[in-house]
Amino acid sequence: MFLFVNCQKENRAKSVSIIEGSTNSNLKNKIVYLQYIYKDSLFTKSVKVDSYGKFRMELDSINIPSEAILTTDTTNYVPNVGLKGQFSGKFMFQFGSNSVPVQWGRQIDFRIFIIDQKQLNFTIVDSLYNSDIDNSPLNKELLRFGESLHPIMKKYNINRELNNSIVDDSKIRDSIDNEYSKIWQKRKTVYENYILNNPNSEISLFALKYRSLGVNTDALRLYNTLSDSVKESDFGKFMKYQTTSFSKKLNNKPTLNKVVDNFKLRDLNNVERDLYNIKSKYILIDFWASWCGPCRKENKSIIKYYDDFDKSDFQIVGVSGDDSEEKWRKAVIEDNISWISLWDNEKNINDQYGIVFYPTNFLLDSNYKVIGTNLNADELKDKLNNLLK
Repeated sequence: MFLFVNCQKENRAKSVSIIEGSTNSNLKNKIVYLQYIYKDSLFTKSVKVDSYGKFRMELDSINIPSEAILTTDTTNYVPNVGLKGQFSGKFMFQFGSNSVPVQWGRQIDFRIFIIDQKQLNFTIVDSLYNSDIDNSPLNKELLRFGESLHPIMKKYNINRELNNSIVDDSKIRDSIDNEYSKIWQKRKTVYENYILNNPNSEISLFALKYRSLGVNTDALRLYNTLSDSVKESDFGKFMKYQTTSFSKKLNNKPTLNKVVDNFKLRDLNNVERDLYNIKSKYILIDFWASWCGPCRKENKSIIKYYDDFDKSDFQIVGVSGDDSEEKWRKAVIEDNISWISLWDNEKNINDQYGIVFYPTNFLLDSNYKVIGTNLNADELKDKLNNLLK
């Protein structure tokens, strides 16, 4: 099959891409979906391959370059189902697989690629996944990078299938989770080595973006190793914006011996709570979210001893960054949280405190001065016991 993506540099907003081609009999009379991001929104276009194996698809607008997925998967890619999380998840968890990935017990045929400013010619023999883009240096480099991940992703997929087959044995699950962590760390190392060894490549931006799907201090370190030409490229402008925003947030983050700013948020009873009206010798401000695994684990560890402390000695103010009020409330109930729980639905307080990852916490004294940061459950307990002797 030949796929042509013709991107007009002069007018990116109007009919910038055309996809057309012919395919083998396996795709005749089937729907092919193209999914991509434009202006921070997810778009899915579809076309039916005719009985002769011919099809043509035009896009009205697109960012260039842009990550894209071509697939026949009707479960994840019909227009009303596809979510940003699913799109990003494909790039993060299935990019680099050395065979057509299996999801929910069946193979999901798709091709991850980058729509750049050149015409793209796809040649497909047996599957979309194994297609070759013969005239795009950017995509050829992306393919080579993906191939370097094959050994790691093979182990990851085996471990995932094993995890799916285990239901009740918590010890086995813990062992599998530990193995996951080791595999994922090796994956991040492959990404990092690629970035460090290819500072002049735009694919290093791709690697940086999907190394951990977000900007953190480690990502900022790697970003600063890239060449200026890569940072200023069309593909680099988005990452440049993210790293700049991240750096600004870091500058807002309270440091040791600094008195934190006051804030007001509503609690579970829809009552507005004022930080400066919460009186205790020590207060922990804990920034978290329901989807954050380490946050939930810490919640369950702290709750074991939280009620042993008198509220005049120690209190916790949890600040949820959840997008959904329902998910925040549900997590509070599931984790048996008994401390003050607030919802920062617009992320204003997160920004005020320079929060760039979860969990993040600040231990304050009675004057709201920072005396500790990012303490885990055990460290927090030890510190409080020493302070309250």
